[in-house]
Amino acid sequence: MHFIETNLPVSFYKEGNQFIAYCPALDISTCGDTFEEAKENFAELLDAFFSETIKMGTLEEVLLECGWKRMTRPKIHWKPPVRQFITETVEQYKLPCPA
Repeated sequence: MHFIETNLPVSFYKEGNQFIAYCPALDISTCGDTFEEAKENFAELLDAFFSETIKMGTLEEVLLECGWKRMTRPKIHWKPPVRQFITETVEQYKLPCPA
């Protein structure tokens, strides 16, 4: 199997006693009881994500939907979307809520 190295943005959050790992470039997330466990679980999730999409024949479709670009030079590879993080804010909104 051919491998490429690329930089993926992964955000880590702490919610209660759990550490959450989220990758916006693939819209996948996982968690762990510790930061290290969340990192390890993310690496396993990433492997499973690519293995399964390759096996199902949907890798190209999924990557395109996530905003990736297929590059042809210097050789064929995929480039993840680059999103510029501006800020994180908390805003108040009115949301419909059934009684």
